[in-house]
Amino acid sequence: MVCNISANHTMQWALIGMSIPVFLLGLIFNAMTLWAFCWKIRKWTETIIYVTNLAVSDSVLLLSLPFKMYSYKPPRKLDSGLCALGELLYFVNMYVSIYITVCISMDRYVAVKHPLKAKRLRSPMKAAIACVAIWTFVCLIGIILQIKFTVENEKTEFCFLKKNEKPTSIWIIIAIELIGFIIPSCILSFCSFQIIMTLCKKSKGSQGNLAFSRSIIIVASNLIIFFICFMPFHVGLLIQFLLETLWNNCEMLKNVRNFISVSTCMASMNCCLDAIIYYFASSEVAQVFNFLRQLSFTQITGISNFADFKQKVIGP
Repeated sequence: MVCNISANHTMQWALIGMSIPVFLLGLIFNAMTLWAFCWKIRKWTETIIYVTNLAVSDSVLLLSLPFKMYSYKPPRKLDSGLCALGELLYFVNMYVSIYITVCISMDRYVAVKHPLKAKRLRSPMKAAIACVAIWTFVCLIGIILQIKFTVENEKTEFCFLKKNEKPTSIWIIIAIELIGFIIPSCILSFCSFQIIMTLCKKSKGSQGNLAFSRSIIIVASNLIIFFICFMPFHVGLLIQFLLETLWNNCEMLKNVRNFISVSTCMASMNCCLDAIIYYFASSEVAQVFNFLRQLSFTQITGISNFADFKQKVIGP
């Protein structure tokens, strides 16, 4: 059965409207983080290395959003090479972001759950090696899948939108679902629950210390945001595969394709939320943002500290 699937006009504008604020805010947050880390941080800890790589990954993903926004609005069409490049940049950096988030969670797990072993298991060099391994692995898998997906599917009118009903190869779906989401989410969930349980015990022992309660909220929020951002896309991808393989219902397939388009925008939101989460989660990152906030205040007012502020504004 031939099923002509196209992007809905209202949906196209809605996707553009969702992408613009994510693009602008995400670039601002991540550019500030990278600028501060590259010029102001002298000691590179495990957290700084992971968060820097996360900011790089998020920034590259955000730079692919103009490809998506341009292709959403007909009759604009991207060259097939640019389309493939935009898709590769987007999805490679989405999964790099996922795996670095998992590494940050594992690093916290070791520090909290096994503090005596932490000095042996954690080091900036090991964090750097882990990041290089993630970039290499995800890039190789991404290039292979992009080539395979391009060969299997005819040239389409829009990027980031599958137009035909031909089922994607099952091994591609398994690779994306298992390696890209299920395994990372299981590791992240395990580490997060272990951290929360350990912090809860310490919080009770210290009569509800606010620092422990704050850390628990941060870890739980990070886990919830991860699932909110990345689960819809992977669920939609699986449903799409089942529809293409078993039922081949055009109307349902069209709705699922629209849902997948919206879910990719939700995944992009993680680029903005990462910077906020790790501001609260890490003392090093918080120091960077506090420095930027103080720098902006100084440039605007010419006042560098509270004593000057009191003398100039309030009076002696």
